Amino acid sequence: MTFLQICQRLRQEAGLSGTGPSAVTGQTGEMQRVVDWALSGYHDIQDLHATWRFLRTDFSFSTIASIQEYTPTAVGYSDLAKWICDDIRIYSSISDESILEYLPWDDFRLGYMYGSSRTQEGRPSLCSVKPNNSLMLWQLPNAVLTVNGEYYKVTQTMTANSDIPLIPPQFHMAIVWKGLMHYAYYAAADEVYTHGETQFNEKYTALELDQLEDMGWGEPLA
Repeated sequence: MTFLQICQRLRQEAGLSGTGPSAVTGQTGEMQRVVDWALSGYHDIQDLHATWRFLRTDFSFSTIASIQEYTPTAVGYSDLAKWICDDIRIYSSISDESILEYLPWDDFRLGYMYGSSRTQEGRPSLCSVKPNNSLMLWQLPNAVLTVNGEYYKVTQTMTANSDIPLIPPQFHMAIVWKGLMHYAYYAAADEVYTHGETQFNEKYTALELDQLEDMGWGEPLA
């Protein structure tokens, strides 16, 4: 479903008169609220988990000699919310590809941003993420190397009629039902809210099963 189709289905489920909205832009009054409710529903779903599979995607960038810090924007990823740090790779050619060892920021700062370590150059073997979300490398690169891996995107918004949610198509109705709950709260329509909530919970449970990473077993306690 496109953003416009989601809005139109939401109006239909809410029992509002007319056939609109005819577009997701240029609306006023009730039709603008329908657009806003649909978009809020989409944002709500994305924000419930930072690690949805549908928010996961690849990155790749080239290092700059002697530069240790790489912000998401500087390497061309303005939608990057969180680096996936346990599998970041570096190479000059595929044959010498290796995985950077990740250290939490406090450990990285304490051990490798002190004294002469601050300026030590070579092939990076460690990485960390600063509180400002910059990816940090150590040693400082002494050549142009490729760094690649994966990251989670920030919450996506939709602005055009033809925009399609990142959520897999079979779960798009979850956005409609969540939007219906926003409408029902606004309209103080308890029965509509209950209906929307019931339908949403069914779709949302299926979405979680499909789009969250599988749970693993931890180490035994004894």
